[in-house]
Amino acid sequence: MKTMKKFWKYFINFIVLMIVVSAGTYFGMKGFTKEEAKPIECVVQEESPVINVTETTNKKITGTVTNNTDVLINQIYVKAEFYNGRGKLVGTKYDIIRYFNVGEKTKFSIEYGYGNITTVKLSTVETLD
Repeated sequence: MKTMKKFWKYFINFIVLMIVVSAGTYFGMKGFTKEEAKPIECVVQEESPVINVTETTNKKITGTVTNNTDVLINQIYVKAEFYNGRGKLVGTKYDIIRYFNVGEKTKFSIEYGYGNITTVKLSTVETLD
């Protein structure tokens, strides 16, 4: 009986210690992993079709594209080039828009996983389909 009491005492101490260590690790690491939202400068490089950025959140850019040309566009890509604080190109992402009528406005959304982005350059790329 004495051995069982000792076993349960050590078992409960072990469980309490695990809870304390887990909570300490969680709250200690929470401050290190918090990523502050830095303002991202969006630069639109072209005027035709018109690109308007509506929202730049952490890891996502959304907006609209308006076909102000006088022709039907079968396929067009919205290209986003991501630059860090030193002006180096970190990566490029695309969103495709198909069958883009004259005067039509459509939404685009580009998600990215790059860190420390300060500038995004947006443009459109037409294909020869």
